[in-house]
Amino acid sequence: MVSAIILAFNRKEEALKTIGKLEELRQSLPFELEIIIVDNASKDGTSAAIKERHPDLKLISRSINNGIAGWNDGFAVAKHEYLLVLDDDSHVHSGLDKAIKRLEDDPTIGILGFETTDENLKLDVYLAEEDAWKDKQDVPGFIGCGAIIRKELYDKIGGFAEWIFVYTHEFEYAIRCWNAGYRVSFFAEGYVIHRVSKLNRSFKRLRIFGTRNELAIIYKYFDKDKSKFLFRIVMNNLKFIKREGLLSGYYVLQGVAEYFKLKKELTRTPVRQKIQDFYAANFWATKPILTNLKKRLNI
Repeated sequence: MVSAIILAFNRKEEALKTIGKLEELRQSLPFELEIIIVDNASKDGTSAAIKERHPDLKLISRSINNGIAGWNDGFAVAKHEYLLVLDDDSHVHSGLDKAIKRLEDDPTIGILGFETTDENLKLDVYLAEEDAWKDKQDVPGFIGCGAIIRKELYDKIGGFAEWIFVYTHEFEYAIRCWNAGYRVSFFAEGYVIHRVSKLNRSFKRLRIFGTRNELAIIYKYFDKDKSKFLFRIVMNNLKFIKREGLLSGYYVLQGVAEYFKLKKELTRTPVRQKIQDFYAANFWATKPILTNLKKRLNI
């Protein structure tokens, strides 16, 4: 019923821990759980370690790191109707059986996003507060280290966008999900623990790729008020200077420069106006600048 796809890159011990957690979990599940690992060209012996300790698992070893699109290799070979998306440093804590029942009961849901916490079941400290959706059922995106995608949706719209490489792929995919007639929902009854390995993470990369990709999503999928939303994205990202320092602003501007390079390669495919309006009203970076500023300053 469920195929779990883990994307691994140079975090061997974390990947092995996630596999172990999944193998423990599937002993208690009332349905089959397939485990697939995509090694995204790791140089730390990840594939060799997995082959040695888990020779029965499906392992795909890539020769080139293609970022978040590496998950697509796992999606393509998954045999079950639900795709559980995990990072190499995240695992399901509870609620997978309830999440599947929710999807079985409501075929309009294309993506179901889990609540993501740290190991103490506190809100994932690595993720910005704006990205944690509480009190909402229908959402403009999901947390990529813990979500379930209906295989039927993948068959219709394909996998994650290769042009994104890293960060915000969840929002790009969610736009296509909504446009295909499915919903993206937040599931507060299930928890994925994001252990947040410090390997391969930096706020520099987050600001550059995050800003670039958020701008590119608007350029590609919007045909109304593009300039307004592009401006809001830049300004709202610049507000991270308060938390991260002046370098954060420099990285945001680098992201803007990278966006102008990327847009030359993108084909514009605007989604339905209803979807544009929903995304603009609910995604934190496209909201009015003063609204977000007041939240940051606790006004």
